[in-house]
Amino acid sequence: MELVVTEIRQETPEIKSFRFDLGSETPFSFRPGQFIIITAEVWNPRRNRTGPANRAFSISSSPTDEGFIEIAAKRYPHGRLTTWLHDTVKTGDSLKIKGPEGKFVFTDGESDSIVLIAGGIGIAPYRSMIRYILNLGLKTRVKLLYSARTADEFAFKPEFDAAMKEHDNFECVYTITRPNEMPWRHRIGRFDEAFFRTHLENTRTHYYICGPAVMIRDQTAILTALGVDPGLIHSERW
Repeated sequence: MELVVTEIRQETPEIKSFRFDLGSETPFSFRPGQFIIITAEVWNPRRNRTGPANRAFSISSSPTDEGFIEIAAKRYPHGRLTTWLHDTVKTGDSLKIKGPEGKFVFTDGESDSIVLIAGGIGIAPYRSMIRYILNLGLKTRVKLLYSARTADEFAFKPEFDAAMKEHDNFECVYTITRPNEMPWRHRIGRFDEAFFRTHLENTRTHYYICGPAVMIRDQTAILTALGVDPGLIHSERW
């Protein structure tokens, strides 16, 4: 389908959110955590001409958000489609979209608590899950463990901070790995065994990991070493 961009927001220096209008006639049903694929003709520097490019983006809005869907896209210096999104796409443009797809999803009733482990742009599917759970008033306890390089690279932080004040069943723990001159009063350091040990939940808790392959490998190993059932660990690589 083709959807029109109705809003673009700068979330961090490298991440933008894009909102697409579904319109009253566009059926679009998805589960929190799924993704779409955007296809476009963009400049290919290697071939010195335009050519097709496609990339998957997690839906960062919730199925409870009516009339639109959103994605969060990080700009990569050598990423053809992400560079095009950040530098060229504007409100009013129409983009080709396929989906939804993916099995990295939250299922209501599967567990009374979940732990969401995010690195960088891996936050996108979790925002969908969190909004879905809180908007519906579900009793699921949600703990978000969110890592970024520096303090200004947390997308949706004001939204998560406000949600913690409004909902007793939502908690967000921030950590940065490359502190700089910006003030920071939260944790500093990578996710390690000692960190996870303090945030383990009950034996029925489901753990979600979204990030680079090496992050998924290392953190899955830590969780299983701490006694988490591998069947309760869900992962998606970006």
